Parts: sequence; C-alpha cells; structure tokens
Amino acid sequence: MRILILRHGEPDYVKDCLTEKGIEQAKLLAERLAEEDIKGFYVSPMGRARETCGYTLEKFAGSQAEVCDWLHEFDLMWENPRSGSKEMVWDIAPDCWTELPELFEKEGWYKNPAMSAAGMAERIQGVNSGVDSILEKYGLVREGSYFRVEKKCDDTIALFCHFGAMCAVTAHLLNISPMIVWQGFNADMTAVTELCTDDRYGSVTNFRICSFNDTAHLKEKERAQLKAK
Repeated sequence: MRILILRHGEPDYVKDCLTEKGIEQAKLLAERLAEEDIKGFYVSPMGRARETCGYTLEKFAGSQAEVCDWLHEFDLMWENPRSGSKEMVWDIAPDCWTELPELFEKEGWYKNPAMSAAGMAERIQGVNSGVDSILEKYGLVREGSYFRVEKKCDDTIALFCHFGAMCAVTAHLLNISPMIVWQGFNADMTAVTELCTDDRYGSVTNFRICSFNDTAHLKEKERAQLKAK
C-alpha cells in the first residue's frame, strides 16, 4: 500500500486560501497526481488544503475527498519552559527541545508538563486514531507498533494537509516522536511525501518512507521557464 501525503500550495494564511502562486503550484501537483491510480482522497477541513485538493479532484472525474478534522493544521502551541513564550511545536530552538529527553519518545513527548498543558495528547491521539481508522478500511489493522495484514492491498491513497499534520502522520507510521520529524525534516509547498508498506513478511507489515519533500513537479516547471529565456 502507498500513502501520498501532500502539503498545500502557497497560502494566504489570513484568508485561508491559496495565493496566485499557490494555485499554480496546486495545478502542477494535480498534473503530476493525474498519472497515479489513487483510490481514496482525504483532506484537512482548512481552505488552503481543500483548495489544493480540489485541483487534483478535477483530474479524477466523479471522485470526492473525505474531510478529516484530524488533518487540520497542527497549530497548538506550548509554553517554552526556558523562555516562557508560546511557540509552535515545530519552531523550537534546538538548544531547548534536544535537552528534554522525553521529547524524543513516541509517547513521552506529549506527557511533558508543558506539552500536556497545551492539549497535545488529545490532538496527537486524534491524528493517530484517524490514520489507523483509514488503514483498517484497506485491510491493515494496527497491532502495537506494526500492522496485521487482513487482506493484501496495493492501493494508493492521498492525504492533503499541512506541514504539522504531515509530520504527525509520518511519525505515527514510523513509530517515532513527531518532534523528530517536525524539527528534522522540511516540506515545501505542494511537497509530496510517499510511504509504502514493507510487504516481505506476509501477514504483518510496517511503513517505510520512499520520499519526503519531493517537489519534482515544481522543478520541471522552473526548468522549462529557464529554457524559454
């Protein structure tokens, strides 16, 4: 099974929609995804993600996306215990978060007192259960840190969301703390992240990252523009 996680195009955060550049990016992403045999579409309830997804749905006649609240931008803020300031979880100075060992733990990160006070447990558990619920529909049932294969599935599904949610989903599938992904990975606008099941073990499987921050569709456009000059 393949999971494609797509970040939205360049946004106008105030209006929660795409800018003109973001629309162009979303259309280029749609052209790329049109070549895929995508069986299911899932999207954040936020405008910039739904608008990005909309251009892809135009390429798949009759297809609709299921709106998933848990794919909403991961916009909770914690109170930095060192500075006392409110900060996004993916925007914390390395000399702070790396000194807190529990933030490297899959369960321990949100049990940190400041993270707990910010409601991180409820938020991340919503993401985790949302992902697992979708995968059950395709025959993959979570058993602790791996999945039991109830039926073999070669389907591809697409999740349209945001950087924070993209990293949270990826971390859950890899069984690691999302802090590691938030702080150690980058995803540009309309970036494609691809995860696939490791199907070597028959009745059990886990996910592996095949690509992260893949923006080949944007680079092809840039190369074409350079050649035209």
